[in-house]
Amino acid sequence: MSSDAAQRLAFVQSHLQVAACANKEEPKKKTPVESMSEEREKATFDVRELTYFLDGGEKFTQIREKFMMELERDPTFRMYDMYDVTKDQIRERTMEKFRTIVHYVSAEPVPIFTMRMQTISLIDPGFWTRFGVHYGLFFGALRGSATSAQFSHWVSKGALALNGMVGCFAMTELGHGSNVAGLETTATFDEASDQFIIHTPTITATKWWIGGAAHTATHTVVFAQLIVRGKRYGTKSFVVQLRDTRTYTLMPGINIGDIGKKMGRDGIDNGWIQFTNVRIPRTNMLMKHTKVSRAGEVKEPPMAQLTYGALIQGRVAMVVDSGNIAKKAVTIAGRYAAVRRQFQSSPHVFRRPS
Repeated sequence: MSSDAAQRLAFVQSHLQVAACANKEEPKKKTPVESMSEEREKATFDVRELTYFLDGGEKFTQIREKFMMELERDPTFRMYDMYDVTKDQIRERTMEKFRTIVHYVSAEPVPIFTMRMQTISLIDPGFWTRFGVHYGLFFGALRGSATSAQFSHWVSKGALALNGMVGCFAMTELGHGSNVAGLETTATFDEASDQFIIHTPTITATKWWIGGAAHTATHTVVFAQLIVRGKRYGTKSFVVQLRDTRTYTLMPGINIGDIGKKMGRDGIDNGWIQFTNVRIPRTNMLMKHTKVSRAGEVKEPPMAQLTYGALIQGRVAMVVDSGNIAKKAVTIAGRYAAVRRQFQSSPHVFRRPS
């Protein structure tokens, strides 16, 4: 036999020997749960104690786990089919969740309700944001900028209980984002009627990317330039009704459009708003800081920036939200790395395809 033939024969025999190895019983593969348990056992610290520390104590960990169990069992918060439903269906589900959560607003202490919403933000950030637009921004603007009498009035109208009033926050304009002082929407005082006239004078003054405006909001807090007797007094806030609370038809002078589908958080119906000489009572101006009397006298606060107080909570909430989502992403990546198995531990084991 030639040397070449002998080499080829040896090569074939080596393959046959490898195939024979396949008949040997392979070690039992670990399940993902077993792999996770093994990784946790390697920790040099008490995992549960660290959880208590991060949550602020064992009591708060138990509360968070209670919230998580409730959400897991609530069909309203199902998330397994989120990629199979339309934008409109997601928005409808968002408002269904309002009915589930709204009673906790008054039934739970603020710190506990805040923890509930933090838990929800990890499961459904779109709903958390839409809910926050009403309570954090709209209701927050009422609480921070209205007088005590005005605040009581709007609470009695349903601002707290979401009874006949769903709010949004109309600050950002097409031409102006964080430049609140440069907003173009005007609120001109009409002494004869004791009313303010809310108006969009230019295209760039269009209120833009307003969460809740497209379909769900009945009222909004509008940031507009206060004009009294031809003089401008800077940006102030005003409550304006957008839709009839029974029929949901737009109020006279209100023009609204839907910005449409986004890359994420489609539960928020972002829209744009234009006002055409919309008249509101003088008392719809939130006057905790700047005041306008029936006679047209303007009394301003020592710091005009107090008007923007409602924005602070929203900015802080976005930072907290980003941190929670980052923790969720790190948790998923860490767990995946712990259970992912690829290739064989032995390169000489040949596995036949099934």
